[in-house]
Amino acid sequence: MKQNDKLARATPKNWTLTDAQQLNFEALYLLYLIAERKLVVPIYLAGNLAYAEKAIDFLESKKLIFKKEELIEGKKMLGVSIEKSDVNWTYQATDEAKVIVQHHRRKFREFLSFYDVFAHVDPLTGEFAFKKIKKILLQEGGKKAWENYKTHQRWVDYRVPVVIYKGFDPREFIFFSFMEEGKYIPLKNDTEHQWAENLFKGDLWEELESVVSTAPVWEEQGDEENPANEIMETIIIEGAAVLKSQRNKLQKFIKKQDKLIGLEEELDFLEKEKDLEKDDSDDYYEDYYKDPVNFHGSYFYKSLADPSFWTASATIK
Repeated sequence: MKQNDKLARATPKNWTLTDAQQLNFEALYLLYLIAERKLVVPIYLAGNLAYAEKAIDFLESKKLIFKKEELIEGKKMLGVSIEKSDVNWTYQATDEAKVIVQHHRRKFREFLSFYDVFAHVDPLTGEFAFKKIKKILLQEGGKKAWENYKTHQRWVDYRVPVVIYKGFDPREFIFFSFMEEGKYIPLKNDTEHQWAENLFKGDLWEELESVVSTAPVWEEQGDEENPANEIMETIIIEGAAVLKSQRNKLQKFIKKQDKLIGLEEELDFLEKEKDLEKDDSDDYYEDYYKDPVNFHGSYFYKSLADPSFWTASATIK
């Protein structure tokens, strides 16, 4: 398991994305849409699709998409001469691009598996809302009760400072969540491609910046007697202990049930290791529990800003 060599990364004073950084985000999302076949992109970018031109050029320069000629079904088979209007040129994802998208999605699932426990922490008592997930979910009306419990004002979201402290860029994981939630997935009735304007020219970037700029700053935690780095490492270690305890309790309960009706979404984190494509998922979690501060996951983290991020071979570790 490779260890994180970027611990205690300083919290940036300015979270505004540069044009180059924003282009990386846009290109990744567009590659995701093409690779997952959620969007057919014609080579002629008319209307709002023109907003995607820079991202398309970027992906072409990385040789992650290519132009493909598709004939209207039946024309060639019937021996009818092919007219220009019968040919549809579109952008397709390369096999390497599909690997990159799969790796990115795996990275996000790892983030959920190990860091969602820090979403609801009481800084005064050190309590984690997650500590009561089994007890609350398994009571009558558990799903609603759990959602209500997480809205208590005492909870503070420490995911951003934890992620920064461990050397990651939290903007990437927040953006990943937008992707996974389908926030900018094109809809069939969106004939004007409004999604493209929303993604490339909308308020997404202000929303992204707002989330990180309003989060707790890890350097501001604690005091002279309790330094910030010690506070952060305590939070990370205790959070891992809570995750381990609740995960084990819920796994034991689920094994006694044929199916836990209505709790699939809340308990989905227990299935994350299956998505990580590892045969030794229990050992994988044990690595995390042993040293959660330095644990870095099954991949060697690379930022979107790293040119090697866009190389499929660099995603396989």
